[in-house]
Formats: sequence, structure tokens, C-alpha cells
Amino acid sequence: MNQLLLYLAVAVLLSLVFYYIIPLRFRWIVLLCVSIIFYCAIDKYLLVFAITTAIGVYFSALGIQKRNDKISQNPELTKEDKKKIKRLNKASMVVTILFNLAILGFLKYFNFFGESFISFLNLFNAGLTFRGLKLFLPLGISFYTLSAIGYLVDVHRKKYPAERNFFKILAFLTFFASIVEGPILRYDQDGKQITEGHKAEYKNLAHGGQRVIWGLFKKLVIADRVFLAVKTIAANPTNFSGGGSLVFILGYTLQLYADFSGFMDISLGIAEMFGIKLPENFRQPFFAKGPQEFWQRWHITLGLWFKEYIFYSVALTSGMKKFTKAVKKKHKNHFTKTLPTIVALFCVWLCNGLWHGPEWKYIVYGLYYFVIIAFGMLMEPLFKKMWAKMKVNPDSTWLNMVRRARTLIIILVGETIFGANTLSDAFYILGSLFTPYKGSLLGLGLDYKEVVVLMVAVVIMVIVDILKEKKINIRDKIDTFVFPVRWLIYISLILFVVIFGVYGDMYSSAPFMYGGF
Repeated sequence: MNQLLLYLAVAVLLSLVFYYIIPLRFRWIVLLCVSIIFYCAIDKYLLVFAITTAIGVYFSALGIQKRNDKISQNPELTKEDKKKIKRLNKASMVVTILFNLAILGFLKYFNFFGESFISFLNLFNAGLTFRGLKLFLPLGISFYTLSAIGYLVDVHRKKYPAERNFFKILAFLTFFASIVEGPILRYDQDGKQITEGHKAEYKNLAHGGQRVIWGLFKKLVIADRVFLAVKTIAANPTNFSGGGSLVFILGYTLQLYADFSGFMDISLGIAEMFGIKLPENFRQPFFAKGPQEFWQRWHITLGLWFKEYIFYSVALTSGMKKFTKAVKKKHKNHFTKTLPTIVALFCVWLCNGLWHGPEWKYIVYGLYYFVIIAFGMLMEPLFKKMWAKMKVNPDSTWLNMVRRARTLIIILVGETIFGANTLSDAFYILGSLFTPYKGSLLGLGLDYKEVVVLMVAVVIMVIVDILKEKKINIRDKIDTFVFPVRWLIYISLILFVVIFGVYGDMYSSAPFMYGGF
């Protein structure tokens, strides 16, 4: 079994044993201790980076809070004094953010930017070579860095006061249930829950356990099984075409969804067992009618973070307001109205691509969605006129079906760019899709029995997503069943995972796909 899952299982058992037997107000300390043990078991001494981030935002936030209190407690301060304090607060926030981004940037992007810069110079016959550094990426650095920055900015914006207990900040940033793949946490919504004790409730334990099992089902039965075929094609995409390329496109998208959303179920399920309600990160994304809606349903906490801390920060700056005001004086049309949004979206999608990894394919992936979404925004008035002229209801059922099909194609192309080893591989796979079939599907590591198990599991997952899209709470529904039926469902799902899960020596271990972030 995946070593990470084994460590998580041990962490959960240790936490549950001690969490509910010690006094309520000390229970968060159990989560902190187990989180530190869990982190060290995976990344040994790299916990120092997470502690460094926690120390930086802790003291910076305290300083900002102290100066804010000085303003509120001293009405005799002049406007100039207040401006100086505010400038100092902003400088403190910016320096701390840049410091944390520098850590992330160096560890995650130094080799990428260095190699790219040397390659650029070599276009002019510079004849240089780049020797990359052997760098280690701490577990969850992209996730806890964003959570830390969000906390600091919120304190600066006076959304809530700074936390005075350093260890509560550390517990928030290193919570073992979310450190691996998120979701990205907010201190006011999630940190407070982590650092306050919760009473044992049967419903939380039962529902949390159910969700963990469901996440294991998606990860071990679906994602890791598809991984066997996807990795074979990804290794040598030119050996395949037609049907083989289609298998990669569909398979990788399925694998990514089952893997990432599966871990989210595990993460949220674990948290729920402790009475902690973490934010949802997926909401049936393949039912989206457009790419923008898709990203409102996929990796929700990342999208909300970018919206809150990058989109608004760019769109509402004084410089952007002055620029758009000047443009509108000369040209007042739909383009100038949407210009601030488009500029802010460009920054969001560039950051989105970079956040996903230090490769050009991720930057192209982010800008791919930017172009599509920006184009849709610019063409919106034209589409409205077209529907009115054709006397078509833009919210008709058939048109929404067309939109969903179109969105699915956009998603599949995007995930091919995201999942192929290189950009050239992605373009080959997409370009060879409609060429005569080449390659053998029987050589992809899945026999017909494996395919049958996979199809059954996918059908079950799709049915569950359909029910959730219809606002049917499956876990609450199961609670209404009589005891024998309830446990028959639980045991059946557990046995399905145990019997048909992909693990053991005969299989390649498939790491969590977002675990390297």
C-alpha cells in the first residue's frame, strides 16, 4: 500500500486514541504533536521550513496587530502618524510574504528558471551550460505557504486579530489531514476549528469514516488502476495513436479526478472524525457548463485563494483604477469595462500555472484557460445578441447539454497538456487522436478483468456524483436505513476496496498526484 496512506492511518489512530481522552482545551495539542510526528516521518528534517514560515507570519502578524491597536487606542494620533503606521504595516506584510515566496521560489523554481534563462541565452550562441542544484521540496510547501500568506493578509486587512499563541499557528499550518494535498485553509474558518477542542460525536466518527473509505475507493480502485495504463502511454506516446491517445486523454483525466478528489475525501473525512469541517475542494466539476464554472467546482480552495489575494489585489489597485479610467475616457465599450478583470485574470492564471509546477507545460496549461475564459467574457455581448436574433433560450436544456459537452472537450485538452511528460508529447497525443490506431491496448497492464472492475467502479463513482449534483446527501440517506442494511453497505464498500484495490508488490506504487506540491 502507498506509504503515505500507511503513515496517515497511524496518525489517525494515534490522534483518535489520545484526542478524546484528554481535557477538551488541550485536544488541539494532540493534533499538533501528531502532525509534527507525521511530517517528520515523511520529510525528516524538512519540517524546519514549515516552522520558519510559521515563525515569520506569527511575528509579522503580531507586529501588525500591535500597531493597529496603537491606532485604535490612541485617538490623539495625527493623520501623518497613522499613515506612517499603515505604511510600516504594509512593508512588514510585503517583506514577510516575499521572504516566504523566496523560500518557495528557490526550492521549487530555481532550477526551472535557471535552465530557462540559460536556454534563452543559448539562442544567441552563448554556449553556456546550467548545472542544477539538488533541492528538496518540503511536504505541502505550496499549500501551507498560501495558507500562511492568507492569514497574514487577513490580519493586515483587519479581518480578524492576530493569533497570540505561536503553536496554534503551527498547528494550523501543519495539520496532518491537509498538509499533503490541501485543501488550502483559512485561519478564521479552519484554524480556529483545529485549535479548539471538539467533543466526540458518533455522527462525526461514522460520517468521517465513511468518507475516508469512499476516498480510498476512488484512489485505490480507480485512480491507481488507470495509472497502470496511463504511465505506459506517457512513457512512449509515439508508440500509440488513435485509440491509444484517446485512452491517455480520458484515462489521465479520470485518474487525476479520482486521485485528487479521493484524497480530499480522505482528508475531509479524517478532519470530520475530530469534529473539524474543512472546506470542500470539489463539487462535481464535470457537470460544469463552462470552463469558468469548472474552476469554481475544481480545486475550489485554490480558486478562492487566487480570487481573494491576487485577483482583487490586482483589479482594485489604485494604478489599475487610474489606467482603466484613462482608457474609458477615450474608448467606452465592453472591452474597456472588462479590461481590469482580464488583466487580473491573466495574473491569476499565470500564477495558477506556476503554482502547479516548475515546467513550461504548467504555464501553458494556466494560460490556456486564461485565453478561453477571457475570450468568452469578451464575446459575451455577441453571444447574447446571437441568441436573441435566433430566438433561442440561452438557458434551454439542449443548449446546456451542448455547453457541458464543449466544456468536457476543453477540460480533456487541458488535462492532456497537464498530464503529458512534455508539451511536445501533449501536442503529439492531441494531434494523433484522429489518426489510424497504432499500439496494443492489451499491453497497457490491464487485462479484461481489470477493465471490468474499473468500469464498475467508475459507474459507481458517476452515480454518486449525479446524486450529489441533485443535492441528495448520501450519508444522511444511509443513516435512515435500518442497522443491518447500513452495515451491509459499509462492509461491501470496504471489501470492494480490499479485494479490488491496486496495491501490493505486483503493482507499481502510485503516489498521490498532488503530493509533490
